[in-house]
Amino acid sequence: MAARSEGKHGHLLTKRKCCKAAGNLFYLAADKLGSAAVKTGDVRKQKLPEPPSQAEFSNQICVQGSAESTSLFNDCKTKTYVFFGFTIKFTSVKTLGQADCPTSTSRCHDEITWHSVRKASEHQRAEKLRCSTKRIQRKSNASDCDKRPTKSNATDCDKRPTVAIFADYDGCWDIISRTNIRKGESWFNQATPKHNYKTCTSPLRKKIKDITAGKRVILLVGSNRQSWEDDDFNNEQNFNGLALGTDNAFERWVQEFGGLENNCWELNTALLSDYKQPCSSWNKRRESPWASWSSEKTKTKLLENGIKQLLLEDHVDLYFFDDHADYLQHVRKYARIPPNMQLYTIHYAWLQYAKGATTGELQAIAA
Repeated sequence: MAARSEGKHGHLLTKRKCCKAAGNLFYLAADKLGSAAVKTGDVRKQKLPEPPSQAEFSNQICVQGSAESTSLFNDCKTKTYVFFGFTIKFTSVKTLGQADCPTSTSRCHDEITWHSVRKASEHQRAEKLRCSTKRIQRKSNASDCDKRPTKSNATDCDKRPTVAIFADYDGCWDIISRTNIRKGESWFNQATPKHNYKTCTSPLRKKIKDITAGKRVILLVGSNRQSWEDDDFNNEQNFNGLALGTDNAFERWVQEFGGLENNCWELNTALLSDYKQPCSSWNKRRESPWASWSSEKTKTKLLENGIKQLLLEDHVDLYFFDDHADYLQHVRKYARIPPNMQLYTIHYAWLQYAKGATTGELQAIAA
């Protein structure tokens, strides 16, 4: 309940007034706050990872004062109401007749009065942040589509629990990429004689199968390849194929795994190079958005950017793959994870294992 702004003396308490208000809502969005503790007090004055989200409201009817109180004033007043996690500020208010406010009308300083306003604002914000359904791909246009299934037989995808996979590319999922010229068994077995191709890739494929069985799967880019420039540069450096854009690795994975019987896969193409236009970079020649950041910070930022695509889901298990254990540790420590999501980090570094530098095939850690 908001702190009363009236004075201590009875004659300063307002009698029951029926009010129609317009104003601003300031609140702590779950993806901005993450695991940070919510503090009491006006959210506009708190030190937060990001400024509070803001929305406007109008025609909100509520009651100021009560029938038992007395007052020197007959009109509703513009006020600010401070609640736990959000603040309401009236910018204009109109006094209505008592007939417009039945006895069941809630009071302006009751938190429940603003529940629907906040929920509506959170929903509208999430809709603006996520990609349009036209840009969410459920199958690719890969040139070899005719050689394999093009869609699954599943009809209950929307009813299944949801998992989101953030797949790293270089040194991680690139070993099962159809665009990687080095994925072939003959090259692999000759270059890394300690463990053969099947031995190295089986743990990854098994993990993918285990976490996606019976689930609706949303694949997102967990690689630092967050733009055309990043993708092109890494491909030239590593000779391991392109990951982004039409017919490349991520689209082909949705085609491959989503094409299996009873599987439900879709690709969300959100990238940091989208800036304020979600999923706008997939086939655009844009520059790297993280040139001044560390790889650790980039990993955290791209996870948080992807989470914005999932805010309207009831619950999501997040699986973040990477070949650098220190990056995963940083993500677990600093990424802001909303309360309806659970983060799991999975360390998979096929090259280290193939060369015998490590005995661990794959390690999953719940954050």
